[in-house]
Amino acid sequence: MKVSRRAFVVGGAAAGAAIVIGIKLPSLFGQEAAGPFQAWVRLTPDGKLALIVAKSEMGQGISTGLPMILADEAGVDFHDVSIVQAETDPSLYKHLGTGGSGSTMEGYEPLRKAGAQLRTLMITAAAQQWSVPEGECAAAAGAVTHAGSGRKATYAQLFQAASALPLPSASTVKLKDPSQFTLIGKDVPRIDVPSKVNGAARFGLDVRLPGMVYAVIARCPTFGGQPTRFDDAKARAVQGVLDVFFVPAVPQSFTAGGVAVVAENTWAAFKGREALDITWDRGPHAGENSPTLRKQLLDATNYPGKKINESGQVDQALSSAAHRVDAVYEFPFLAHATMEPMNLTAHRTESGIELWAPTQSPDWIQGAVAHTLNLSPKQVVVHTTWMGGGFGRRYHTDFGVEGAQVADAVRKPVQLVWSREDDIGHDFYRPAACHRMSGGLDAQGNAVAWKDRLSSTSI
Repeated sequence: MKVSRRAFVVGGAAAGAAIVIGIKLPSLFGQEAAGPFQAWVRLTPDGKLALIVAKSEMGQGISTGLPMILADEAGVDFHDVSIVQAETDPSLYKHLGTGGSGSTMEGYEPLRKAGAQLRTLMITAAAQQWSVPEGECAAAAGAVTHAGSGRKATYAQLFQAASALPLPSASTVKLKDPSQFTLIGKDVPRIDVPSKVNGAARFGLDVRLPGMVYAVIARCPTFGGQPTRFDDAKARAVQGVLDVFFVPAVPQSFTAGGVAVVAENTWAAFKGREALDITWDRGPHAGENSPTLRKQLLDATNYPGKKINESGQVDQALSSAAHRVDAVYEFPFLAHATMEPMNLTAHRTESGIELWAPTQSPDWIQGAVAHTLNLSPKQVVVHTTWMGGGFGRRYHTDFGVEGAQVADAVRKPVQLVWSREDDIGHDFYRPAACHRMSGGLDAQGNAVAWKDRLSSTSI
């Protein structure tokens, strides 16, 4: 869409060109969100619905699932509902994050209520036109019917009359009985599959801009390390390499810093990085490895810690148990390993910076980039693209800040690309953990005691 969402919602409604419903999505803990709406439903005079939602599609299927919920309750054809990515504007949307497997759970009831508001509004408009009781009318497939007289009117035909009526309250509107569902819980083909099969789908790595260049960053093999010196002569000799420069770490965004290589294509950028001669100060964690980390976790289970839950006299029960079982369970660090490598495209101009980001948190990247480049958030425009997997990895801002730093230096459109090795080595890992557990059984084999001492890294 070419117009801003503010004009889309406010201007469209004021002009009578749409019926607009604002939606507040609850948090994972069930409370209704405070502040601005997190989604909008817009019905246009042609009977089509648009769902503008501050959620990111990363393969989990919400571009199909959320419209299904809305269409089912609204009584419209599924193919008459489109989903629109909300713009990254904190004044319109309090938070644009997508994570915790919460999008469908958070959106289910609010979207059903919005759909029911729309369906009820159309039934009311039709009943008034036909002078019949609302209870005798039904809505389905984008039309209202009256069984007694056989009359039928589409939402498009009822639009003008409905737009003059007050919107039913979301708190009192009647929802469908699940037995009436035609889409929810049914097998509906995902709308994103055809474009992913024929190659038309546009992920972050698919972004192409006129005059765009490509960049990679050489990062220290250990966390907290920095280059003490680098010789870029051989890197600059690689055909296609355009520039090589130092990129400082940004602690607030947990970026590693390093040496950036900018080139005409990704192949030249990676080959230029291979040719770099870098001397690293590996920092305070130079001696860290899997065995030392494992020992720290195992040792920590023997230290006094915070009691999360305690019931009864567990140590006494264990010592008097007829049979005792001790076991240690260990979980290693795990990388998210998203199918699409980490990437970001950025274009720095005199007035600000524009980002094309496969991100689960566009507003966080917006704020982090604004802070790093000393800009206001309004000067950072973020376009959220589809993602080849997120899993929480793309909730972080490190790759966005790095891309902005490179764009700030080259002052032309640039796509920062991470290799698979880059991501495995500099991910935000699933925390490692160790459980040292003890159980006690009585003579009949019944459990009489259970003790679990857990050590883990912070999430």
